[in-house]
Amino acid sequence: MHLFPCFVSVHDCAKGFCLWHSAWGRIASSTLELAVFGVLRLVRFLHTADWQIGKPYARVVDPDHRARLKQVRIAVIQRMALLVQRQQLDFVLVAGDLFDSPAPARSEVAQALSAIGQIPAPVLVIPGNHDHGGPGSLWHQGWFQELSADVAPNLQILLERQPVSLCGAVVLPCPLMRQTAVEDPLSWLTQLNTSELPDGPRIVLAHGSVQSFAALDSQEASSNQLSLEQLPQGLCDYIALGDWHGLKQVSANAWYCGCPEQDRFPRTADYASSQVLLVELERGGSPAVSIEPTGALQWHHITMRLQGDADLELLERQVQQHLGQRSGEDLLLLELDGQLSLTGAARLEAWLTSLSSRLLRLKHRQRVRTLPSDAELAPLLDRPGDPLFARVVSSLKEQSLQQDNAEESRLAVLALRELQLLASQEI
Repeated sequence: MHLFPCFVSVHDCAKGFCLWHSAWGRIASSTLELAVFGVLRLVRFLHTADWQIGKPYARVVDPDHRARLKQVRIAVIQRMALLVQRQQLDFVLVAGDLFDSPAPARSEVAQALSAIGQIPAPVLVIPGNHDHGGPGSLWHQGWFQELSADVAPNLQILLERQPVSLCGAVVLPCPLMRQTAVEDPLSWLTQLNTSELPDGPRIVLAHGSVQSFAALDSQEASSNQLSLEQLPQGLCDYIALGDWHGLKQVSANAWYCGCPEQDRFPRTADYASSQVLLVELERGGSPAVSIEPTGALQWHHITMRLQGDADLELLERQVQQHLGQRSGEDLLLLELDGQLSLTGAARLEAWLTSLSSRLLRLKHRQRVRTLPSDAELAPLLDRPGDPLFARVVSSLKEQSLQQDNAEESRLAVLALRELQLLASQEI
């Protein structure tokens, strides 16, 4: 057993909590013993993952908005610290991808470590596929280890697949040592001699995709497949998973916690993100899991078919219901189809420009056809004094109705809009 310099937590053993030891900021290289003052039968901890600190948000054009999106990923750590303090939790488990890459910017690392240092409990982290633990990665850098020791002495990076005893619980870490693992990260657990494990609830900490989720979302599916069914029966009481960015319960005792701060638009109606899991656990019992919301930003996905100009008011009301009075706190994916008149299309364009000023990101996918109404075309066609103008409008009208050449139809509509504007300016 390897003991590290002692730190006495704010919890009191006499009240059922434990004292704990920590190797301040050091990388775990052997079985750790972080709880030596008795066995705690019931443990309470925070399960989180996929913080993705340093995520670049390259598709967000505005640099100020990118900076805001990156900063909220630091701020959520502070809210987690308050939750740990309020609930008097014993420890925090981060199931991979604390950082978005194995070599994040030093300034972002420093901010994250300072925030982690404010969490009043041990924080145990495994590398994920984004911040894997391979040679040359962040976790091996001397500057990181020194900075962590200074500002986040409660942080432990688990690079070895060896049991860790913590506050009466046993954590079984499955770190990723490369972006794509050669074998199932859980495989070492099938050979584990459980008779040598301390008493107390057992927690598997892993990062990767459960087989049943691999095809559900190609952007989240990982090549690091986890075969939970291969785990020996009764080996563990809870499986804390990372990699899936939404909340998912895989089995009675296995959960993906999702991101603490959402980082993408929801793709399904039941997609949930921006939360952590508070887990109460004892050996041989069923975990009691509660969902704690932690996100600051709101991501919306709205789809609508526009049957005509009158539906624009309905669209505006629906978006307003989502945004309320907020500005700079929302991201919106807007998917529209249907048809509008020339006037309606111009109104939609102006409204989208105004709306984008309130959003951190507006992503819109439009399949809306612009079909000039008879009322809009009448003054353009009825021009006895300018028959050439009328013939051009008539020709463009025919082109705008073409179904087999979308680009030609689009250009014809643009030309009609310009002619409508020109006609409106005539005295």
